[in-house]
Amino acid sequence: MRTAASVMSLGTTHTAVFGTSERAEQAARLLREALALLADESAELPAGRRSSDRLLRLPEVKQLTGLGRSAIYQQMQFGTFPHSVKVGSRVAAWSEAAVQAWISHRLEGGPC
Repeated sequence: MRTAASVMSLGTTHTAVFGTSERAEQAARLLREALALLADESAELPAGRRSSDRLLRLPEVKQLTGLGRSAIYQQMQFGTFPHSVKVGSRVAAWSEAAVQAWISHRLEGGPC
């Protein structure tokens, strides 16, 4: 990183300071936008839920949704249920946030 003396010696003091100021303003704006998005996302979570996401294995997904194994995989094929992610060679898991969003959507009268 250049020091103030090296920048002044190049005769671009104003440009370098102005560029740094613009970048700082842009970084601050982007940070505010990101925080606003996070606040909006947190507002959508049901009361008492953590904002962090975790992976759920099939038995827990079945318990939360009331669906059986074949119904879960069938709805995944139709695109009406969140897709699983591979966490091992023979292990699949679902995002807790995605499953909870699916449950909320269903409770609001969303399609199957």
